[in-house]
Amino acid sequence: MLDLATPEHRSSDRPILLGASDRFDFDSNEYRRLYSDASASAFQHPDWLAAFYRNIAPAHDAEPLVVTGRDRDGKLQLLVPLVRRKSGDAAASIEYAFLGVTDYVCPVIAKGITVGAKTAQRFREVLGAHAGLRIGPVHHSHLHQWRLLLGVEPSTLDFGAHAVRYAFPYAEWRRINLGSRRKADLDRKARRLAEAGGLKLELVEPDGVRQALVAASDFRAGRFADDPLQTVHGLEFYIDVATNGARSGLARTYRLGSKHDPIAFVFGLVEGDCFRYILLGCNYASHARHSPGRVALDRVMAAWAAEGGKAFDFTIGDEPFKADFGCTRTPMHEFRL
Repeated sequence: MLDLATPEHRSSDRPILLGASDRFDFDSNEYRRLYSDASASAFQHPDWLAAFYRNIAPAHDAEPLVVTGRDRDGKLQLLVPLVRRKSGDAAASIEYAFLGVTDYVCPVIAKGITVGAKTAQRFREVLGAHAGLRIGPVHHSHLHQWRLLLGVEPSTLDFGAHAVRYAFPYAEWRRINLGSRRKADLDRKARRLAEAGGLKLELVEPDGVRQALVAASDFRAGRFADDPLQTVHGLEFYIDVATNGARSGLARTYRLGSKHDPIAFVFGLVEGDCFRYILLGCNYASHARHSPGRVALDRVMAAWAAEGGKAFDFTIGDEPFKADFGCTRTPMHEFRL
């Protein structure tokens, strides 16, 4: 029995038992309840993790290792989604369910639950013999939870996360943050795209997601090293998340197009009033001179703000174009045991 407890109770009053398993149903009601009661990110949503373990983990020969914490009534209060990877005869290494797709990693802990030193010790014991534990990439906002659970300090990664908050109606925010030159340039390129047959941004319905992401994958072919959309498992993972997420409210896929052809696709996750942009696929073969990616992102940002969105997160990576949208950089971290 472990020392996870609410601040109002001692551990003897609220014992929690930790365990680990290679099976867990992320579509279950108990996990959906925990997720809705936790300070986790969209990357821990049931639709994301269920798709991850269906598609990404098997393709990397990674065995699921899910650590759970339950109270004496059996109620799920904590969950850490991990994978175990073996290399030859060496001991297995353990890492968060990242594998190149999960931008923000954090434990899923019910609100009001605190983690003590004995829990951190037991967490290590539950993992068993392994060559090392790697937890990352960790957003600055999740550092405190990991420090308590792991009992060590993180290192800072060589890339950050980038996001903007809307302080005004979008048109006013855009005028101030983009500056007159960038704003005029975007407007000019949008007009030229429209001259080719109109310009319309629309939300892709669940039954159109597969076609949209296959087209996005085709647009991205040869453009990015290690692009998960260029693998069968990566494409199926994003289709899985985007389709189920369109129904649950987790995910959105936008299509920017003319009356003739699609010009760009933008896929991302919804987390409260924040849209977390994940993927962009553009028809550069036909429209490269008009910066279709920047125009598409500008249109999606405007659409999100019009719905009451307060923040637009460009997630991890220090690509220069993010500064053009007025982003603030947040450091990213990694824990190792």
